[in-house]
Amino acid sequence: MSTNDSTDPVRRVVDQLSAEEVLAVLEQISALEPVEPELGFGLDNRAIDLPEPPAEVAALTLRIEVDGVVPGVWRQVVVGGDLTLEMLHQVIQHAVGWENSHLHRFWASGDAQPWRSAYFVTDGDLAEGELGTHERDARLDQVLRKPGDQIRYVYDFGDDWFHTIRLEAVGQLAPDAPPALCTGGAMAGPLEDSGGPGGYSDLVEAFSDDPPLARLEGYVREWLPEDWDPTELDLDRVNQRLRGLAAGEDHGSEEFPILSQRENRWPVALEVLQGSVASPVAARISALCVEARAADGSLDEEDLAEIVRPFRYLVELAGQDGIPLTQAGWIKPTVVKQILTDLDLDRPWLARRHQELSTPPVRNLRHTCQELGLLRRRKDRLLVSRQAKALATDRDYVTLITRSLLVHKDPLVTAIHGLFALTLAAGRADGSHDLGVETADLLLACGIHVGTPGEIDPWDVMGVVRTTWMFLHGGTGESDPDGQRHAVALARAALWPDDA
Repeated sequence: MSTNDSTDPVRRVVDQLSAEEVLAVLEQISALEPVEPELGFGLDNRAIDLPEPPAEVAALTLRIEVDGVVPGVWRQVVVGGDLTLEMLHQVIQHAVGWENSHLHRFWASGDAQPWRSAYFVTDGDLAEGELGTHERDARLDQVLRKPGDQIRYVYDFGDDWFHTIRLEAVGQLAPDAPPALCTGGAMAGPLEDSGGPGGYSDLVEAFSDDPPLARLEGYVREWLPEDWDPTELDLDRVNQRLRGLAAGEDHGSEEFPILSQRENRWPVALEVLQGSVASPVAARISALCVEARAADGSLDEEDLAEIVRPFRYLVELAGQDGIPLTQAGWIKPTVVKQILTDLDLDRPWLARRHQELSTPPVRNLRHTCQELGLLRRRKDRLLVSRQAKALATDRDYVTLITRSLLVHKDPLVTAIHGLFALTLAAGRADGSHDLGVETADLLLACGIHVGTPGEIDPWDVMGVVRTTWMFLHGGTGESDPDGQRHAVALARAALWPDDA
């Protein structure tokens, strides 16, 4: 081997080696273990080996801290372990208060210099030809396994908002748990494009001046949001944003299937509408589902007894011999008066003749008992049905009510009852007329007409859902002090019976 560059010491040494010596050096080099380079910005990424996810989905409590900001900005959130990192990105954006207007990245390491490890790629990375494990293919419970485990997240590759995400606890995930719940935190989220942690910390420090922000240039003060207060954290507002994410208000359910399926799962009663209504209307219904499933659906034994008391009373009144009827088929006035007295339903506005036709509470109760199959008419009497005889407990009665509530042979009518029950369970209105107004507006948005095409009278809606209204209010249409709470719980159980 020869070279014209006699000043190169390495080449001079090689020139002095024999062929056998050169081969020996090459063998030694080939036997060396390869050295894996650190992964900096711009170096090739690599796939990340992930363990199998746990057999059961757990509730993971995370602490998400924005690095380098003084005073510290952090959030504590509880999420399901089956969330992918792609979904977690959205949770972080909503929990911290970012605007999702910049690029982001998850690093597999929680070290102070995470770029030394592999990172999860996004669609944008793939478009640039980068390789690696996609963030949508990594579940949270695959990267955070035990308390203390950490990963890093960066948002905005200019301002470099690094976040440390640490697993604080692993617990049991309730069936009706929201996809993400913020349970604590400190300080408002940093402002976008404020110069990164250092620049934002300067703004926060200036806020503590007397008067606030006096040291800042006028154009900076004008740039700040009106009434900006970096110390204020509104957890209710944070969770409202998270519920909106779960409802698909920001993104379609196909992009975030777990966030959608767990909390905004549409009731079976509304199946006929799925895929047939416009996206904004679907998002509106999904938002109602989130609110309804977040409502209190618990009923203790005292609640159950109060709910079924009118139904059980009429069944027991029928007893072995039945309830006597007039020739026209109405409950006799003496019995009507007895029912009003025993159930404390007598009102000054009711007719004193105690005819069932002019006594709505009794007429409604009889109608709902027959609709539920608790009573059957035979000649001049109302008799107890076989189904009623098989009911042993108050919970048996409630189960019968909730499973009969939204059943109709016409799926479109079922959907009308379902939308009404959903509106009630979501707490969007109180009182029959307000519920009729809200439901009518929702029906128009879905393109469902009741009565005159193009407009819906709320009272027409209430006429259609009358039986459902009665079922939800003890069969009589009369509300007691706990009536609204009971109605919400029953509506929720009827919409999602498998969760009851």
